[in-house]
Amino acid sequence: MNIQPILCQIKNDFERTITTSTFNGKRYANGNKAKEALIRSQKIINLIHEFIKEDFISCGIPDNFVYPPVGSSKPEIKVKGFLKSKNQDVTIVPNPGLLESSNQNDQLNEKILCVNIRSQLSSLSKNIDTLYERTFAEALNLHLSYPKQCLGEVYLIPTHEYDDKAMLYGRVSFKSASKIEDYIRMFQAINNRRNTTEDGYKYERVCLLIVDFRPANPKMYGTISELKKDGLLPVSSTASLEKLTTKNFAKDLLAVYTKRFGAF
Repeated sequence: MNIQPILCQIKNDFERTITTSTFNGKRYANGNKAKEALIRSQKIINLIHEFIKEDFISCGIPDNFVYPPVGSSKPEIKVKGFLKSKNQDVTIVPNPGLLESSNQNDQLNEKILCVNIRSQLSSLSKNIDTLYERTFAEALNLHLSYPKQCLGEVYLIPTHEYDDKAMLYGRVSFKSASKIEDYIRMFQAINNRRNTTEDGYKYERVCLLIVDFRPANPKMYGTISELKKDGLLPVSSTASLEKLTTKNFAKDLLAVYTKRFGAF
């Protein structure tokens, strides 16, 4: 499945909402308020959900193992962790029949492959610490209860944030370049968990979607060399995007899963 049409739709929906101060037929006080309504609706993030579902299906996972089903945002599977229970954005369930009964126990929970999906198109810089801590804590919450559980994280960030102040006047504008190198290092630090007896704060696979939404056709970056070429990373940077892009995301998670539990 090609992610480019999804990125174009995200851009178009986001910017139309800002410039018209309207979402879902309702007029708001300004573009920023309308944008907040769009985000709360989860319309944008659900587009990424569908991309991830299709990624797993393309790897051979049966449709009925995927929750919520393709094209739907419900039902989400709630998994009880060490500190709290939380609905998971996308899950692959090895025995869907058990969900219809009262048998969703610890053994089943550990074998549920969970992927959480987030995006932050504006206010990224001032919120990144809080967002990162939440991402860190959610992996730990589940791995403390289910050490072998396979977890994925997908995070969409812009190379240049949308300007919240311009939204107040119904304008689309962008801030200066985000600290891309910092974000790559932060997410790489919680990526590629392989030892089930430690590193509970890590995910088995993280996907960092780095996108420039300024062009009419948004540009997604898949290599360090591209980022350096466009001046988004210093030439001397040693940051790595290895196993941090969309390439083989579902395939990599399923390989770890198969090693621990056998094939779905």
